[in-house]
Amino acid sequence: MRYNNLDAIFFTSANFNESHDAFIKHIENELSKTKGNQLILISLVDEWGKENILSDAFYEHITKYNSPHLSYITFDFHEYCKGLQFGNVLILLQLLDEKYLLREMRFCWINTETNTMLSEQTSVFRINCVDCLDRTNVVQAAIAKTILEIMLKKVGLLDFDEGGLNGHAKRIFQTMWADNGDAISRQYAGTDAMKVRQSNE
Repeated sequence: MRYNNLDAIFFTSANFNESHDAFIKHIENELSKTKGNQLILISLVDEWGKENILSDAFYEHITKYNSPHLSYITFDFHEYCKGLQFGNVLILLQLLDEKYLLREMRFCWINTETNTMLSEQTSVFRINCVDCLDRTNVVQAAIAKTILEIMLKKVGLLDFDEGGLNGHAKRIFQTMWADNGDAISRQYAGTDAMKVRQSNE
């Protein structure tokens, strides 16, 4: 779906209530997939101009739903990362780290010798954007890399003193994520996900 005429979008109480029913159904479906019943919503939508209409509406749905199972964070991607400054996604990662959302997410870890569960994933990230796979992929790649580093340190495959993935492991991750982003982007837009390629280089 393309939102080329956002000026034409307006919300009455009638259509807000109708869309809120759909919002609840979607959120509760997402929550049902998590063991800890926690959903972290990250909005990359512009907080000004035409996209702000959707940003405000999404926020209204979240506040009306008013659930302790939701965490909502806004990150105006175009504002923070303008001029191809994709490294500024670190600002978002720092915020997630300060709120312990990355570490508290945990991950599935099973001791295959004793068939016991050592750790379970307790939350899911949901990235919200507007007609732009590239923005979403840049942020998802950054979050995925951070979570992977946490996992590798926990299982003893990465030293706690190391800053993160490096060398061969980093190249494998970057290639895998970029190829995945390109495959999805070609289905969605007919082109490769250029921002992911650029941010990984």
